[in-house]
Amino acid sequence: MHRTQRTRWAKGTAVLAAASSLALLAGCTSGPAEGGDSTSAGGDGKFVIGFEQPLGGQAWREMGLASLQALANSPEYKDKVELKIVRTNDNDAAQQNAAMQNLIADGVDLILFDPASSSGADAAITQASAQGIPVIANGGPYDSDDVYVVSTDWANAGTTGADWLLKNLGDNKNVAVLEGLAGVPLNEGSMPGVIDALEKGGATVVAQDTNGWNEATAQEAMANILRSNPDIGGVYSFLTGGQGVPEAFKAAGLDFVPVVGGSGYNGEACTLVKYSADGLKGDMVFGQPAIYAKGLEQAVKLLEGDEIEKEQYFPPLEITADNAADYCLDDKPANFQLGYDFPGLDLTLDDVMKYYSGS
Repeated sequence: MHRTQRTRWAKGTAVLAAASSLALLAGCTSGPAEGGDSTSAGGDGKFVIGFEQPLGGQAWREMGLASLQALANSPEYKDKVELKIVRTNDNDAAQQNAAMQNLIADGVDLILFDPASSSGADAAITQASAQGIPVIANGGPYDSDDVYVVSTDWANAGTTGADWLLKNLGDNKNVAVLEGLAGVPLNEGSMPGVIDALEKGGATVVAQDTNGWNEATAQEAMANILRSNPDIGGVYSFLTGGQGVPEAFKAAGLDFVPVVGGSGYNGEACTLVKYSADGLKGDMVFGQPAIYAKGLEQAVKLLEGDEIEKEQYFPPLEITADNAADYCLDDKPANFQLGYDFPGLDLTLDDVMKYYSGS
């Protein structure tokens, strides 16, 4: 049945789907996603879609998976889709490639994956292409003509924050920069543009470190920088740091400076609310984790015979002091991940929380 579906996809004709359920497959080195049932794969008319996710357990990705599962179980999709979700650890490209090959051997009709690197899954992609199995990079870009892309426009996310910082710097143009996680495509593809934009805009980068996409790491890195550079005029921290960086300034007894962050954690929004009266200005630029659900929507369209754009990039969200109160959730912890919904998709917080295994 699955090979028949793939043949229909390759010919560009519509495939009708009916009666399915959600199934999860345990990852190579970690357990299955929370919140789904454990029914076996297969069933007439179902699209079996594999999702490979590195950095299993990371809050952004866990919220993305929850949104994916919520959409798959929604009235529009529950009779069409069966998911096999595989987590691997430590952003390991070799693990991801092996997991994707396992999904191919399992007979999936399409693979969604959040790229661990820009080329590390080439072997699996070549194998999938030879068997007529479409592959969608979902969450970040991937360098292959055989791969569809449904992603946040991360490069634009980087320069959006840089432009905001330049506009909000005072006379002191010395800035510190914290990159995200070295080696990950969206970090490597974005940071050169960020540095270039800052320097061309008149800023001087006087200190650099990494935030590891973790607020505690961002706070520690910023604290270390402030010991030798207490006169920083602004901070750019890529996709994390909107909570950790201001707390480092507070702990050091220094006045707040404009801060760019963007983990999308609840703590970033609530920190802006907490310290705005004390002069904190910030721009938290982040992509919705629910881009995973958008990838599922596009996957089903493709399998049903519709044409979709080969590369789809969506603008990031921005949280500033002006709208932070709209995002800050007093009843959720600081590391609760925002961005559970996506424009055009009917996802509610209650529905997504059924599948969210984070804090």
